[in-house]
Amino acid sequence: MSERIFLLVVLVLSLTGFVRAQETTGPKADEVKKEIVKLEEDKLKAFQSTGTSHNFCPDWVKSYDAEGIVHINADGTEDTKAGLISDVQNGNRKLLAVRYGPQNIRVYGDGGNGTTAVTTYSTLYDIEVYGKQSRSEEHHVVDVWVNREGKWWFVVHSVHSLPSPEALKLQAEKTKGIKH
Repeated sequence: MSERIFLLVVLVLSLTGFVRAQETTGPKADEVKKEIVKLEEDKLKAFQSTGTSHNFCPDWVKSYDAEGIVHINADGTEDTKAGLISDVQNGNRKLLAVRYGPQNIRVYGDGGNGTTAVTTYSTLYDIEVYGKQSRSEEHHVVDVWVNREGKWWFVVHSVHSLPSPEALKLQAEKTKGIKH
């Protein structure tokens, strides 16, 4: 119980700074967005290579995933950097087909320095995990990139199933009359 309370306190304290963060705009944000689009395109190419004879995904993950990356799959399971490298290296995870986009990128950072980027997008893919092909489902993805000393690190990748029409209707009813 005390461990849960401790984790909750840490979460609240860490989100306090994030909530007060202001989005960076202007030329710096435009520059960062171009860099992030390129990184995301390279990431996609790397994962697409997992189903080919020239699989360079393990090298991409080694180069860009932070050691403590938060990587949450659509089924709710988590991956570590080492586990993901092993899976893509050994053919246990293959991206067979993908439809990707559109991408929405928000840039944040102290004093408008653009050191953090949050990317959201939708994706529809066919993936084979441990020899079992999953069905095509559309997902919503959140990626977070952090720039440290001029190098972009991939720190969060979280995939979520899109809500059902019933859930969207319930949400609309709950939020009716609430001003944003």
